Amino acid sequence: MLASNAIADALFHDWAHSRNLMHVVFTDPAARTFYRDWHEVARNSVAGFRLGHGEAPGDPRIRRVLADLLADGPEFAELWARHDARGKALERKRFRHREAGDVTLTMQTFDVRSSPGQELVVYHAEPGSASAGALALLGALSATARQP
Repeated sequence: MLASNAIADALFHDWAHSRNLMHVVFTDPAARTFYRDWHEVARNSVAGFRLGHGEAPGDPRIRRVLADLLADGPEFAELWARHDARGKALERKRFRHREAGDVTLTMQTFDVRSSPGQELVVYHAEPGSASAGALALLGALSATARQP
């Protein structure tokens, strides 16, 4: 993750130790609770990572993340061995946030054409839904936390 806004920081706040979501998904035990569909998130994450690896197999950052995850445990290695490769698509993600509760968001990804390999990921909630209220709560919490 290269950059994020205040609400994204509030949604993903527990993972300040790593801006790499692959590391978070596979090495942070809290990810299995946070992502309500962890197995699906893990499969999709590995397939997207493999696509990136195929586009830049010599990239030292990708190679380092791959080596770390292969050494960390069998779950990543099993998914990696499947050789699934695909980009992100319009999808729904379900989160369980410790302050905002259950949140369902639609995720859409856009390629940044001037920076190959980079993507803009946008999450949004259905207007008027409980998840929209949860995002508003996260926005208020992040605004309160930033006040001097």
